[in-house]
Amino acid sequence: MKNIIKNNNIDFDSQIDEYRTLFDLVPCIITVQDKNYRILKYNHEFSSNFDAKEGEYCFKAYKDRKEKCFNCPMEKTFIDGNIHFDEQIGLNKDKTIFHWILKTAPIKNSKGEVIAAIEMSIDITRQKQLQEQLEKSEKKYYAIFNNIPNCIFVIDSDTLKIRDCNDSVEFNYGYKKKELINKLFTDLFMDKDKTECASLIKTKNHLEKIQHKHKDGSTLFTNIRISLLEYQNGNQLIVSCTNITDKIETEQQLIQASKLTTLGEMATGVAHELNQPLSVIKTASTFIMQKNSKNEQINDDTLSTLLKKIDNNVDKASDIINHMRQFSRKSGLNMEKIQINDVVPRAFQIFHQQLKIRGIKVIKETDQDLPVVIADPNRLEQVFINLILNARDAIEEKWGDREDQSGTKKIIIKTYSDKKHVFVEVIDTGTGINDTIAEKIFEPFYTTKEVGKGTGIGLSISYGIIKDCGGIIYADMKKKDGAAFVIKFPIKDNKQ
Repeated sequence: MKNIIKNNNIDFDSQIDEYRTLFDLVPCIITVQDKNYRILKYNHEFSSNFDAKEGEYCFKAYKDRKEKCFNCPMEKTFIDGNIHFDEQIGLNKDKTIFHWILKTAPIKNSKGEVIAAIEMSIDITRQKQLQEQLEKSEKKYYAIFNNIPNCIFVIDSDTLKIRDCNDSVEFNYGYKKKELINKLFTDLFMDKDKTECASLIKTKNHLEKIQHKHKDGSTLFTNIRISLLEYQNGNQLIVSCTNITDKIETEQQLIQASKLTTLGEMATGVAHELNQPLSVIKTASTFIMQKNSKNEQINDDTLSTLLKKIDNNVDKASDIINHMRQFSRKSGLNMEKIQINDVVPRAFQIFHQQLKIRGIKVIKETDQDLPVVIADPNRLEQVFINLILNARDAIEEKWGDREDQSGTKKIIIKTYSDKKHVFVEVIDTGTGINDTIAEKIFEPFYTTKEVGKGTGIGLSISYGIIKDCGGIIYADMKKKDGAAFVIKFPIKDNKQ
């Protein structure tokens, strides 16, 4: 019997040692407290974090307080005998902030009375620090997000619905954020552009000179940059819109100023062009008046012929004037499908007689099967006029007052295409372009002409216009006798 009792005591002591070891080594903070909130027992994890002894009040040990906490989960356990949870903050032994999640549970005697309670805590200080850093980072970047002068949109990559936008949007577009959230981003585009731009947003990373609608109905121009963001188990697009409306208006004013300058250059040409139909009208009307003053009859065929000549030449003069009026008017960027061969002759129409009088021969080598391109015909005509005027001036600078008996004074216009591009070449037999100025000729206000004979904005504006049309313009430096400018347009649609 004694041996049985001895063996049972050994097993019991072994179990006590085992539980004491588990209590001490468990990787969470454990304290046992009496109803006066004094610490009866604690484990190694507690002593590692808090400088306290047995018998000390828990509120002193955990928080360096002099009285019980206002919202005490241990108190609740003593009152109702149930388990309670809470999140607490206090000071560890080195007096730094310490965060933990705790669980309190009652310890009861054989009668079911609560005689003590156990508090188990898990250190969440690192998680809290990371959370605070994240919150600071979010506040920092959200402040940057809202104060960036560009309009920033966060849109769903599939539906293109606006999920968020910054404060610059209201300043530039007139809409408050709540008015745009869950609206389609394409609703900001012009109706004619919505379908095409919806596709481009998903496939391109930048779009230039896109027309958007302001809340008040006005138009604003934007450059758009698009990047993909993986966020919250889905793909979002970060869309940055730069308002370039003021820049476009300035460009339009500069283009208009260039047009007015060009009109001054065209004045002589217009006089020559108008002189021919006016001479025909004058001759025909004089003949009719002479016959009438002598009471002489004009046969019907002759009269009909004269009246037709007058009518046709009135139309011709009217066309020239209307052409000048149309060219001089201020207009926006109106892109449309055009045939290059239709625009080139209009540019030469005003200068036909002027070039003829100066002995400059115009040679046209045009491909009649050119694909259409996307461009602004009015602005494109301005480009060709600028190139013609430069060619004329370069030829006159080279030849001066000398006569050209061999027909060397020429301006050649070529149009042709390959599978991807339409080309236009304007070639002259003038002074040419040397290597030292080749890189500067498209810079604003750069000119090699004498003071008063050029503003230096013609080629610069031409470069901008061609770029807006998606093309490029450059000087072909392989040509040694004179100058050659090449314009290359992408083919958008092969259908005529």
